[in-house]
Amino acid sequence: MMVSRSVFRRIFFFLLAGGTGFLLYLGISNALHYLLHVGEVASAVAGAVLPVLPTFWMQRRFTFNSSRSKRQAFPRYALLQLGNAVVIGILTAVGARLGLPGGVVFLVAGIVGVVISYVVQARLVFPTC
Repeated sequence: MMVSRSVFRRIFFFLLAGGTGFLLYLGISNALHYLLHVGEVASAVAGAVLPVLPTFWMQRRFTFNSSRSKRQAFPRYALLQLGNAVVIGILTAVGARLGLPGGVVFLVAGIVGVVISYVVQARLVFPTC
């Protein structure tokens, strides 16, 4: 089974744009927690919410090459990221209760958020149909 160029392009740009957002999330959450001594959950939620604008722009423009208006797409994207922040916050709280290091919990919770983000973006935020 061959992967079409458009599927390959979408995956490539999702990894690029999502990877940028993911690195921002990791950097923000780790910096808040380890440098400023903010709690794990607050650090993770802030790290998930702060990169929303640049990541939205990259996902809309490059990953999904969407013609959907920003007015229509951004509220859906913001709601998705708010939901992701809640999921990431819950996973971080569970990890902290289990005694896992913040850096490990941030990584695992972020990966879960990335998977959820791609599926929801492809189906609801920037659908191709």
